[in-house]
Amino acid sequence: MHDVHRDLDEIDTLESTADATYRRIMAELFSGRYEALDILKWKDVVEAVERAINAVEDASDVIQAIAVKHA
Repeated sequence: MHDVHRDLDEIDTLESTADATYRRIMAELFSGRYEALDILKWKDVVEAVERAINAVEDASDVIQAIAVKHA
């Protein structure tokens, strides 16, 4: 069970890093250096990746709740 908690902590750390990366990329996209069409395309891609990463964290939270319940 210890390995599960370590993996869940790692997922949390990676998600936090991904959030910071998301904010940095979005700031760069809207920095004024890119054409509007490029911004719209990349914004959709970056948001989709962010949603996927958040879904992994949500699944991690469920696994953690189950692990705690059955500990």
